[in-house]
Amino acid sequence: MDVEIGYFPKHYYCDEPDAGGFFPFAIEGTTKYVFDISNIYLPKCDENWLPLWMEKLKAYPIYFCAQIPSYWKEEYVLTCKKSNIGYRNLFDTDQFSVLVTQVEGDKQFRKVIPFFISLGSGNDLVLWSMSKDVFSIEKRKWKGNWKDKIAEAVIVKIEGDTSIFWIGYDGDSIAVISNNPQFSTYEKICRTFPEFINPTQCEYE
Repeated sequence: MDVEIGYFPKHYYCDEPDAGGFFPFAIEGTTKYVFDISNIYLPKCDENWLPLWMEKLKAYPIYFCAQIPSYWKEEYVLTCKKSNIGYRNLFDTDQFSVLVTQVEGDKQFRKVIPFFISLGSGNDLVLWSMSKDVFSIEKRKWKGNWKDKIAEAVIVKIEGDTSIFWIGYDGDSIAVISNNPQFSTYEKICRTFPEFINPTQCEYE
């Protein structure tokens, strides 16, 4: 499976939530490594890639933070209950809820990741973090398509060796925001992947 990896220059993103840009959530704290895994379309990717990658990263417990449309919430909650997956509610509107879901291992991850890939590919917000629940919601001033609008935003608190993964627009990338040294160089990133991943490096101006 071919992928491209490139580090984002600082001017590509900001700490404020950017509707339609990088990133549609707020970042608190210092970030050392921000890169993109692209040349993919997640709904068509090898279904073993993400589960095997998370296993190799020793990522568990994993915390998903996702915007779940109201018409899918009942089905999602039922899936969690059937698989003994814990979750907490961050925010509700008539149209959607923002839930943080705690996934303890490979079996639970494989239960929920198809659901999150569908959401992220439809441009609903889907994030996950390794080992720590770093998510909250506050009102913030937005940039991009919501320029100067004051509205609720997901806040990601970066501390220690935090690593955050975000499903990019249309499901054609995964962005990683991390302070973990295993993501500090292209070569180290490549060593974290399952053997069937064939990476190449790209550069962003």
